Amino acid sequence: MLLNISKEEYRLLVEMVQVADYVMHSHDLEPTEETADYRALRKKIFSHYKKMGLESLFTFSEKHGDYIETEDSLAESRHMALMENFVENEFWGQLSQRLGMRDLFDVEGDEEKIKAMESEVLMEKLGEMGAKYDEEFEAHGLERIVIKED
Repeated sequence: MLLNISKEEYRLLVEMVQVADYVMHSHDLEPTEETADYRALRKKIFSHYKKMGLESLFTFSEKHGDYIETEDSLAESRHMALMENFVENEFWGQLSQRLGMRDLFDVEGDEEKIKAMESEVLMEKLGEMGAKYDEEFEAHGLERIVIKED
């Protein structure tokens, strides 16, 4: 299959691949076999950067056998701001949701009771439990979060 895309579309595709790569690999210390096919496709897509006239985006690292984004690439790309926004929102959302779940277990006291809840009821309760944390974090961030000693 031949895919005919413009320079601008290639740049967007590269940025989308960079976002996906970040999501899949940002916490990996070493490459895993589980995502080898994704890394191979990433490498294949990035290999066309010179043909697309985007030499400022990458350099090829012989040491790593892979394409490395340049500082210019990271500074000029919209995807960095999108990822930062996602990470920020995901952090606060997950924190509120997990604390809400903890509180729901404290209130209900029985895991089986929670498992037996209708999805709609469970989501409503979790929403209520998490809302107080959403409000707290919006007003104060982590300022008032402390670990209590037993």
